Amino acid sequence: MSKVTAYYHIVFCTKERRMTIPLLMRDDVYRFIWKQVADLKCGLIRIGGIQNHIHLFINLHPSVALATLTQNIKSRSSGWMKSDSRFPNFSGWAAEYYACTLAPEGKRNLMEYIKNQETHHLGVALDEELINMCRYSDIEYDERDMR
Repeated sequence: MSKVTAYYHIVFCTKERRMTIPLLMRDDVYRFIWKQVADLKCGLIRIGGIQNHIHLFINLHPSVALATLTQNIKSRSSGWMKSDSRFPNFSGWAAEYYACTLAPEGKRNLMEYIKNQETHHLGVALDEELINMCRYSDIEYDERDMR
């Protein structure tokens, strides 16, 4: 039997990074996304965010491509949110997303980071966060990304 751990930190933003995820509806969004992740046999370790973006810490199943998982989550949740009157300002997710692999020893730090997104963003703007994540992952940052 194969043994695989494939940890990924995934971030995607609302279109134009608008604050369109009501705080009171966040848990419903997280549950919906958890279901999409579970349907593809992947493990959702932690989810969090604020009104304009979401962080996922997942263990990707070896039979699933990262792009497939992300596309599934974004398209299904977008369709649901656009059709639900509780999300009156939501117009969809940005086309792009951020993702990087994570070594097992980074698991605890990432879980805390995602858990504390509200506090984190009291002092750090989303653009600054994205720049730092890209720098950490050796990815070229473009301010037009994830819009």
